[in-house]
Amino acid sequence: MNGPDGTSNLRPEIAQGKARGAVAMGLGSRALFERANREPFFIQAMNALANGSLVPVAGGVLIKRNGDILGAVGITGDSSDRDEACAIAAIRQLGFEPDGG
Repeated sequence: MNGPDGTSNLRPEIAQGKARGAVAMGLGSRALFERANREPFFIQAMNALANGSLVPVAGGVLIKRNGDILGAVGITGDSSDRDEACAIAAIRQLGFEPDGG
């Protein structure tokens, strides 16, 4: 079922899955996507361990300060590239270092 604006009602879970995967693996979700292409069984295994909650596509961006991971932002709603660009811009605006992978 879609929301009143026609978007998927899974949008919150998708955004959280992008951020969750980035934090859990210590890699921006673009890097997780690239790894999924090279080693699909590894990412499938990690997703199974995470109860299916990882979304390994661009749009999950680590928030860093002085190279340390503080958390992540996950965005969905447009193309994965635009989702990632939006997350990067927001993280920079707040004075932190983005790492999309």
